[in-house]
Amino acid sequence: MHDNYPKNRLKVHKALLILLVFFNCFHCHPQSITELKEDLSSAKSDSQRMKLYYELSSKYQLNDNEKAISYAEQLLGLAIKKKDTTNIIYGKAMIAYSYYNLGALDKALKIYLEAHEIALTSKDPKLIDYIITHLAITYDEMRNYSKALEYYQYNIQYAEENNLPEDKMIGMLNIADMYIRMEEYDSAEYYAMKAIEFDKLSNDYLKSIAYINYGVALERNNNFDKALIYLLRGLEIQYSSDPDFAAISEAYQTISNIYVKKKQFNNALQFADSSVYNAKKSESNYYLRKGYELRSIIHKSLENNAKAYDDLKNFIDTNNKIYSEETTEKFLELQELYEAKQREAEINLLKQQSELSKESITQKNIIILGSLIILILLALFLVVYISRNRFKQKALTLLNSQNKEIEERNFQLSEMTEELKSQKEEIESHRDQLSEAFSILEKRNKDVTDSINYAQKIQNSLLPDLATIKKSLPESFIFYQARDIVSGDFYWFHQKKINGNEIKFIASIDCTGHGVPGAFMSMIADALLSQIIIELDYNQPSEILKEMDRRLRIMLKQDDSYSNDGMEIGLCRIDDRKLIFGGAGHRLIYFKNDEIHAIRDNRHSIGENFIEHQKMRFEDHYIEIDSPLTVYLFSDGIQDQFGGSNDKKYGVKRLKNYITSIHKEPLKNQEKYIKDIVINWKGNKEQVDDMLLIGFRLT
Repeated sequence: MHDNYPKNRLKVHKALLILLVFFNCFHCHPQSITELKEDLSSAKSDSQRMKLYYELSSKYQLNDNEKAISYAEQLLGLAIKKKDTTNIIYGKAMIAYSYYNLGALDKALKIYLEAHEIALTSKDPKLIDYIITHLAITYDEMRNYSKALEYYQYNIQYAEENNLPEDKMIGMLNIADMYIRMEEYDSAEYYAMKAIEFDKLSNDYLKSIAYINYGVALERNNNFDKALIYLLRGLEIQYSSDPDFAAISEAYQTISNIYVKKKQFNNALQFADSSVYNAKKSESNYYLRKGYELRSIIHKSLENNAKAYDDLKNFIDTNNKIYSEETTEKFLELQELYEAKQREAEINLLKQQSELSKESITQKNIIILGSLIILILLALFLVVYISRNRFKQKALTLLNSQNKEIEERNFQLSEMTEELKSQKEEIESHRDQLSEAFSILEKRNKDVTDSINYAQKIQNSLLPDLATIKKSLPESFIFYQARDIVSGDFYWFHQKKINGNEIKFIASIDCTGHGVPGAFMSMIADALLSQIIIELDYNQPSEILKEMDRRLRIMLKQDDSYSNDGMEIGLCRIDDRKLIFGGAGHRLIYFKNDEIHAIRDNRHSIGENFIEHQKMRFEDHYIEIDSPLTVYLFSDGIQDQFGGSNDKKYGVKRLKNYITSIHKEPLKNQEKYIKDIVINWKGNKEQVDDMLLIGFRLT
């Protein structure tokens, strides 16, 4: 679907951004086509009629370029009559743009050049810039990139001279997009990055388009991580206002391409589905065609051949809608319509000459001519009659031959049908046996899964309420992702008052194992923390950990027999102006004055059998909150995850570096970034452990 021309409009079409600047505020109050036609019927002045012709042509460019040209020609005719240079240029531009929509680029260029000549004679810089913008996008679409670049540079210079930062930003984005099609990705990335420098001076929509185009340029240049960040930023802005579904579809296609290049086809399929969904909402056959093509490739890579075939068929059908015979015929009709007026004088002259010629023909010549025509018609009739008889004879011979061939094939098919029938009966017998065995296994699996799902409900009910944590620590997030249905990792939170002062406890806990065994241990850990901190009123992290170790050894009878069951924990107590940390196997990372600090206390876990309880030592680490403090607690789930191009562990060092790169971002965004980096690293690999990362900021 093609857009019309609002003021300072940004159009997304074939990844091309088009700036169309209008000086007369034609779109201050958008109206429907019905309302515009009613206004036209009651218009009292030529200036009103020209305005309404323009509006109607713009509206019909959405779905009917024939009517768009009709109204544009009425605008042009009235403008010529009134000698209104501005509207002559607009009329020609509207006609040219309809041809551009239909793919008739040579025709569009010819009319734009006519309008450019008129604009130059007007010496109006706004009109000249307006037409040069159209020439730039037309040359760009025709792949005459040197000429397109010349005109885009003119647009940028005009924007600088007239202090139009948004127009300059759009000019940069047009150039970036052109370089993408030229496969000069370094230049594309450079211009897209230059455009983003204007993001604070632009509206949200334009900013989102800039982020998405920068993401596209980065993806083409194989800078995937940075591309994902800007694509997600663009999508976030799109979903926070009136969404442009074509732009959203383009962003999802690019993200899907990233995962295709990484051979993470399950992730790629998820984003390709989103691209197709949004392309349908945008009613853009161009993006829908690209989405079907991409998804077909992904299904083929996943060996989903039936789905790959369906998407390939959808791609062909959508492609035919864009390049149909009907469109070609309509273009020819429109071309004839436009040229008709230019030939009008010549046709009238020919008619006059024809009438004079008819008067000069004598009756004798008419009789002779009539006789000749009758003889020619008789000769043609005889030729056609003889040809048809010969054709019938050939057709009968061919039909008899084909009938014999069909009879032979029917006999062969009959024999094959009997053989297939026998094979079918044998297959159905095996199928029934397999179906019965599968039903038994399916029931057993359902019983086990139902039990585990119920256990998940119990475990989730023990987790602290996230809303309560948010209320107490507004700048915070918790990334929590179990490997199985239930988890051995969990988080714990409690707040209470000591001598009238409110203190808060927050902890990350990683119990031995995962799945059902880990979940049992997590329930024991939750009970111990609640008992020691709430009932027994312990307040120092080191004392709490010491008492947890003692009680867990008693519960699991670890002094009587060898057991490696236990838990790693990082525990923070937050007072008014200080944070106290105690750890058993967990580390704490915090940023203060933009410097990273790491604390890892006891390397042994709670309940560890390698060391006696009496020898376990836990310390309290004090951190003053005299400047903003950003704190992170985490289990080893993320760092132990295998993935990436070399199928290696993510590692503590890489995790610390990534946290360092995002620690200044708002906490609500950080959770999303952590989730994205986990998805990106893991790809289609299986998750190896439960994952937990807690972040909060204190000021």
